[in-house]
Amino acid sequence: MNIEIINIGDELLLGQVVNTNATFMSKELINYGFNVSHIVAIADDKKEIEDALLLSLKRSDGVIITGGLGPTKDDITKETLARVLNIPLVEDVETLQMVRDYFNKRGLPLTDTNRQQALLPKDCIVIKNNYGTAAGMCISTSEKKLIISLPGVPFEMKAMFPEVISLLKTHYKTGIILQKTLLIAGIGESFLSDMIADFEDNLPQEIKLAYLPNAGTIRLRLTAKGNDEQELKDTFESNLALLLEKVKDYFIGFEQNISAILFKHFTDNNQTLATAESCTGGNIAHLITLNTGASSIYKGGIVAYSNEVKERVLNVKTNTLKHFGAVSEQVVIEMVQGVCKLLHTDYAIATTGIAGPTGGSEEKPVGTIWIAVCDKAGNTKTKKCFIPTTRDNFIERASNEAILLLLSFLHYKL
Repeated sequence: MNIEIINIGDELLLGQVVNTNATFMSKELINYGFNVSHIVAIADDKKEIEDALLLSLKRSDGVIITGGLGPTKDDITKETLARVLNIPLVEDVETLQMVRDYFNKRGLPLTDTNRQQALLPKDCIVIKNNYGTAAGMCISTSEKKLIISLPGVPFEMKAMFPEVISLLKTHYKTGIILQKTLLIAGIGESFLSDMIADFEDNLPQEIKLAYLPNAGTIRLRLTAKGNDEQELKDTFESNLALLLEKVKDYFIGFEQNISAILFKHFTDNNQTLATAESCTGGNIAHLITLNTGASSIYKGGIVAYSNEVKERVLNVKTNTLKHFGAVSEQVVIEMVQGVCKLLHTDYAIATTGIAGPTGGSEEKPVGTIWIAVCDKAGNTKTKKCFIPTTRDNFIERASNEAILLLLSFLHYKL
């Protein structure tokens, strides 16, 4: 079942905004057994939208569009859809009430421009937007192909996408799909590929293996597609067991990210955590607090970017900084023990390093980082890493290395 994605927005073509909508939607669609045959980014232009839509309808089974919905003059998607499909726009009572409620809650008047948000193609299925004023819409063509139009704001689109999947699954038959993603750490992609080459070579035709490397970790996605549910399940589970045996020394868990694994471990064991970050600038705290309910395990963190904060808040000794420098094992040990005592937690993480692109030396080049973890008894483990890369990638990889070090310190096992 082929689905095409059309993303509308001048900002996408100008390189001002990364097209995260396409990435998110294609992953979700593939997870539910749909094939994404084309992804197209086009300008906010009526002719461009019309041409892209007609071409997509000609070569695919369905089309999903994002962008061009809203109260401004360049939001022209629904008008173009109505014209191309020869469907009138009519005021939808429920959508109008949602728009009215949206502005009432914010103490703002409902203008004629915003009232137009309730004008939708006649007889379309309305996809509610709980975070904005632009409703989504689903239209079935005379050839029984679905056209789904969503707002381009990523968090609005993502919240609406479960209903999109439901509409697609109701309209199209996709067969059975089974999938598991294994999170791997501590081994490079090429070494991992060599290690499981025989497994991959002997996979049955209905099972595919994908490598998804990201910031020091690798996700192995095993996907099976077929029509006989029990037969497919048996084949899938037997191959999953073989893969797990192959990668057991590097397997972290089935979650999509290591912060979720760490969070689950701390929640299951009723333990608390604190962070003291220098070069990672609070990113470890950010990763932890992305988990719903993080307040139950995470007490807080200190972004000790300057030596003054390291000394005054974390009680790093002046002599330690003077003799060893801020980027050193000695300093990161005092940082991690300092924040653990300060916030009275069971465990703590600390980082100090040189993210670059400036600030390095021959002894401590850009990309150098010291990481430390400890428990409330003072037991501490450190690790020195060298990550010579861009500043943002350094922060991401260093944060993952820190979480992995704590998991190792905890002797984490599934």
